[in-house]
Amino acid sequence: MKLFPGATRFQRWTMGATFLIVATYAISQNKQSLVEVSKTRLSSPSPGIIDGDTIDFPNGRVRVVGIDAPDDDLPQLKAISSEALRGLALRDGGMDCSVSMFDYALRREKQCRTDPKSYGRLNLACRFPANKASVGATMVAQGYAVDYRIFSGGAYVELMQKAAAQRAGLWGVDYEGMRQLAVRRAQVPQGCSTGTIKK
Repeated sequence: MKLFPGATRFQRWTMGATFLIVATYAISQNKQSLVEVSKTRLSSPSPGIIDGDTIDFPNGRVRVVGIDAPDDDLPQLKAISSEALRGLALRDGGMDCSVSMFDYALRREKQCRTDPKSYGRLNLACRFPANKASVGATMVAQGYAVDYRIFSGGAYVELMQKAAAQRAGLWGVDYEGMRQLAVRRAQVPQGCSTGTIKK
């Protein structure tokens, strides 16, 4: 079976060469983006809190990698989660975020993907400067966010289960809403082989 039926040999060769050039360019752009993100470190004693997993710094917006907090579909929970993160940042000296901060020892599985950016935000791990605590782990343990499996590798599942059992944070406000969010974020996305995230 021919890849391009009806095309001449020269046309097939030209289309193949064009594909290779485009693919090489796309790969190089992704590598450049990964290198750029790997060198990025954002820090502020008073960052802007967008929601329970998104922070504004003077030099960029960060999505805390590995967790998901309620969004616009759960406005009451989003407001509570945002206020919790704002309070933690105020109490614990702001936030520091970078790729190198993620505690790889926490992972139970391999990640399915590690996109350096999403929706104009850098996907970074963050810590509170005063106590060096992980922002992701803290938000999940206190019940204001859930584990986001494809980005965390399941790192925060046990913290999330304990928070749910204790009805901590948002689990005590809307258990079913948080349960549904947790179920959605535990799924393996279409096109992601389960073999890439096995224990």
